[in-house]
Amino acid sequence: MKSLEDLIVWQEARILMRLVYKLTAKFPGEEKFNLVKHMRACSRNIPANIAEGFGRFHYQESMQFNRIARGSLMELKSDIYSSYDCNYINRDELDKLLEQITLVHKLLNAFIKSTYKIKNTNS
Repeated sequence: MKSLEDLIVWQEARILMRLVYKLTAKFPGEEKFNLVKHMRACSRNIPANIAEGFGRFHYQESMQFNRIARGSLMELKSDIYSSYDCNYINRDELDKLLEQITLVHKLLNAFIKSTYKIKNTNS
């Protein structure tokens, strides 16, 4: 791995963030400081924590930031279901977001696993 930009998980997390920003732009005004703010923060935190973990020297620090990213991903998933339940997004939008979340989740789990394997190989 040469750079952060090479990480597929980081690239896909950024795609998810852009989807969230695009969809939340049409949410009702009363959600601007509640659901919209929280969803956007979660969506930003995912690639940001992947990046911070990538930049850390120590294995445990890197793993911790990747786990935080995974937690933010699950928070976002819950908010997406809330958005659907409140009729802020339709079924197609829900499915598209869930598909991207599933992809990021799989990639993030694989990245965490590979980081763990590298640590054990170097021990």
